[in-house]
Amino acid sequence: MKTRKNPPVISSSNVLNFRFPKSWPELSQKQLRSVLVFLSAYPQLTALVKIACYFANLVIVDKLKQGVFCCRLVADDGMHTVNISSTEMTAMVDALGWVMEPGKAPVILEEVGGNKVVLDVELHSVPFETYLMLENLFQGYLMSNNVQAVVDMARLVYSVKGDFELKEFEVFSICQWFVQLKALLSERFPNFYKPAGSAPAIDMVDIMHAEIRALTGGDITKTSQVLEADTWVALAELDAKAREAEDFRKSLNK
Repeated sequence: MKTRKNPPVISSSNVLNFRFPKSWPELSQKQLRSVLVFLSAYPQLTALVKIACYFANLVIVDKLKQGVFCCRLVADDGMHTVNISSTEMTAMVDALGWVMEPGKAPVILEEVGGNKVVLDVELHSVPFETYLMLENLFQGYLMSNNVQAVVDMARLVYSVKGDFELKEFEVFSICQWFVQLKALLSERFPNFYKPAGSAPAIDMVDIMHAEIRALTGGDITKTSQVLEADTWVALAELDAKAREAEDFRKSLNK
């Protein structure tokens, strides 16, 4: 009878030589899905440890004395046992600190529940009306914490009709994508997206109507044309109008 040998022990320095992704856009769809699952299912530190192990092909088997982690490493030449100190694990986690920040490069799951994404991730060539609907739904979610608003956002993103539900990590995906999108748009159109500071909350319907009036110049016959316009074209025009209004305000204060 053959005795099963334990996997050989290797230096933990081999683990720390792994190159982890450095930003959201570097992730494959499979990696993105896995990271979102971890972030939505576990507390922050636990999620980061699991993500680090995922990218390093590690499985924590046991926690030894002095905070040393006994792990199994899946490598090209087979399975190995590796002991990682808490300091080394911290270094691995620190290398993935970027996953706790959405960043300004929108990424999204390309498929949810068998439904493929139909919108450009940055909303290029997407009607302004669609952007307004997404914005209204997202702000509604932030105010009410009603997940149905995010489900309705997903209906637009994936062109879903009929019954539709989202898993927790898919809700996380939609919300993070829109936060990333807003960060990108705020950078590209800084005058229009200038922070409101301590200004009181405004009804989103009022905001949307104000944006449409600004683009139509008060001519209601142009409303359909504005709503059908490319989102980035509409936002560029709103940004220009906001800059002109700010310049005019400054000229009055001179």
